[in-house]
Amino acid sequence: MKKELILIILFFLHQIVFSQIEESTYELNSLDNLLTDKVKNIVSQNINEKQTIFLGESVHYSGSDFIAKTEFVKYLVNEHGFKDIIFESDFFALLFDHDKRNLYSIWSKSKQCKELFDFLKKNKVTIWGFDSRIPTAYSHKYFTIKLSELLKTNNIELDEEFTKLVKTIIKDEYEVINTISKEEIEYVNDYLAKLLSNELIKTNKTWVQILESFKSSVKLYTVKDNNSDKNRVKIRDKQMAKNLDFLVKKYPNKKFIIWLANGHMSKSNNELMKGQTMGYQFIQLNPKTSYHIAFGTIELPPTRTKNETERASRKSKSILNFLPSIKKNYFIDSKKIISANKELINKKFDDLYIFNLPNNKAKLLNHFDALVFIAKGEEVKYEK
Repeated sequence: MKKELILIILFFLHQIVFSQIEESTYELNSLDNLLTDKVKNIVSQNINEKQTIFLGESVHYSGSDFIAKTEFVKYLVNEHGFKDIIFESDFFALLFDHDKRNLYSIWSKSKQCKELFDFLKKNKVTIWGFDSRIPTAYSHKYFTIKLSELLKTNNIELDEEFTKLVKTIIKDEYEVINTISKEEIEYVNDYLAKLLSNELIKTNKTWVQILESFKSSVKLYTVKDNNSDKNRVKIRDKQMAKNLDFLVKKYPNKKFIIWLANGHMSKSNNELMKGQTMGYQFIQLNPKTSYHIAFGTIELPPTRTKNETERASRKSKSILNFLPSIKKNYFIDSKKIISANKELINKKFDDLYIFNLPNNKAKLLNHFDALVFIAKGEEVKYEK
């Protein structure tokens, strides 16, 4: 009898949650014309007076996420006047050269992003970057050249050894720990400290940010301990938040679309993320100025097959169980759900890693303002 009573209570609790999520779930159109007028109205109400709109993707190989995000970009540009987009890419290069060649090839050479970049070019949308990693050919060629040009205005010559090592660090990235010595790394860090204390540099906020970001990169590439991977996430996300904060404060009259991974843009400071995410740290620097939309593909072979998603949709703890169908695209207004029931901020859902958080049983509604589900996905394909 006691067991039956527990099951009855759980059933009714599930129905309550189901009802609240159902009221905030909206069907979307097909991928090539995704947004309905109803969803546009919801987004419009939520982004009023917001400077930054985050568009996350589950994994960097989900081409369907790219297509869905492109539809939101077009809407934000055409109907809300956004003229700037910041990618999870080379902060330094994209400060000076707003070209897609300075983005990671997962986007710049993706067939699923071709329409995006054609649209950005046609509508004169400026491309920026916020990543502390600087792996581009542009950075390798121009980082020390531009720094040297700045210093020469004060008759200061950039040290040749520093120039050589900086080029090696940019070229080798994570392998640099095997290509330059500990003493050379210490020399680079000491030289950076010297530059940052220089009066010419101190009066130039852009170069202070560039050098602080590069200093963070050196630390990122040379982590060597038992928790290297976790520490790299912490180092990178912290600096990415600072780089993004720099851009939005340097250009307070601009509105920015932020293109990145879901994991980086999470708003949560819960036990999964431990305050390490760029999204959470950015919000601490810029409260109430952003809106975070996560994208995830339900069926994405071979990562998630049709059979796996159908089984998951029948389980009461799965987020898929709350969707009207796993054969259609949906928008869930997480912000509205939490506003109506604060307790749901701590509700854990099994999401099959659809949104690619560190744990597949996450407090999903706490991480993002809205969730976009794409029913049937495709992996990214690249132009030859």
